[in-house]
Amino acid sequence: MDHKHLRYFLAVAETLNFGRAAQQLHIAPSPLSRAIQQLEAEIGGRLFNRDTRKVALTPLGMALVPRAERAVGEMDSLTRDMYKRARGRADVNLGFRSVPHDILRLVTAAVKGDKAGDVDVQLRPLVSETQIRAVLANELDVGIVQQRVHHRSLQYLPILIETMGMALPDQGRYTPLVSASIETLADLTLLLPATTGIAASPELEQYGSAARAVFAVDFDIVGGFAALIAGGGHCCFAPLDPGAPWHQYVAAPGVVIKPLAPRTTVTTFLVWRSSRDNAEDLGHVLHRLRAAFPEPVRR
Repeated sequence: MDHKHLRYFLAVAETLNFGRAAQQLHIAPSPLSRAIQQLEAEIGGRLFNRDTRKVALTPLGMALVPRAERAVGEMDSLTRDMYKRARGRADVNLGFRSVPHDILRLVTAAVKGDKAGDVDVQLRPLVSETQIRAVLANELDVGIVQQRVHHRSLQYLPILIETMGMALPDQGRYTPLVSASIETLADLTLLLPATTGIAASPELEQYGSAARAVFAVDFDIVGGFAALIAGGGHCCFAPLDPGAPWHQYVAAPGVVIKPLAPRTTVTTFLVWRSSRDNAEDLGHVLHRLRAAFPEPVRR
């Protein structure tokens, strides 16, 4: 299917007027009409109902519009990316979960490199599971994830090891605790916010079975988690590092964050498709990332 014919089709579908579509495309009406006829012949059905007064999309034409938009958009994106790469520049789509700001800056700086303008970084905040699917689908170049999925096409680099704590109500027996053990959760509902990726960490799974109940939260109002915990009866995991975004979010009046006992850590990884680790693709970017993180940062 000719990419140019799809572009012509979208112009007519938008204007519903062959004359205006031809002007928009800077071509004469006759070749535009022939291109649509060729596309209809290839597909095997009419895309437009045409008479002397109006042009309207047929059901087949309406079905083609979203798929044609995706195809043309992908081709345009590919053309722009190849044009940049041919001139020594590239776009890198970088997914990230909730990580300390200095870690994200370090990753971003390593991706960009020393030569300003060589690489444009497009940041995409996504939960770990979504990032991994996007990396496998080549919709994301590199991800920053906490959930490691073993897949033959994926390669990982550990960049951050965080010591975890438990955000507890600052009341009753919880206030004087030196640390939070599994037994601490016996009378508490454990909140698992989907946006942190912590819910899927195997290091923390044992706490779920010890809690009175587990509540997986898909959304949140501003301050909602801290309010629930401060009100009593709820708790959630939080990194001990005061610079971690999730620590800052739940560290509100009425909440105390205690280290877990025994000491428990979670690891954050960079992830990419192993087939892209070559000089013609992401090789130079990945070399800089490995140099930036010879060992994971420990917090």
